[in-house]
Amino acid sequence: MIKRMHNRGRSKALGFTLIELMSVTALIGILSSVALPAFVDYRTKAKVTEGVLLLTELRRRVEIGFNRTRTLDTVIPSSPAADGERFGGPYYSYETLFGATSDMWERVEYQPKGPHRVLVLRAYRKPEWGNSDIGLHLQVRLRDDGALDFRCTINALASREPYVPSTCMAGSVDDWDSW
Repeated sequence: MIKRMHNRGRSKALGFTLIELMSVTALIGILSSVALPAFVDYRTKAKVTEGVLLLTELRRRVEIGFNRTRTLDTVIPSSPAADGERFGGPYYSYETLFGATSDMWERVEYQPKGPHRVLVLRAYRKPEWGNSDIGLHLQVRLRDDGALDFRCTINALASREPYVPSTCMAGSVDDWDSW
């Protein structure tokens, strides 16, 4: 029911017309269609940044284990028993390794590459990522002088580039010569 306001003998209807309501609804729809994908990308990038921090923690474990034994372990040091084996090394579910569940990260693999190792943090494939496998690879290289080098890569997959920090974009996990 529209109220009428009387002002010096004139009546004026208060309210909105159907065209005004439809225009506002259309405008909200257009803004939502632009903002929602940007929000999903932002959320995914935030989760990947979290993944880089998780790799930093795993890097610390590898460094501590290496400093104790002067060799690269075949499992991730200071970690529970592995859930299985993949690509010649152990893998751990996210929950096994970190004691919590994740709506993005699925597992961590510790792959041997000759005298070197690669820590791989793998994500679930989701439609909002174009079903891309967002895997972060932390290469662990044992140098000739007995020290360790670390490098983050996305294994040269362009489908991962929109989601990961620029520090993880260059190279392949098997590329040890470009260091």
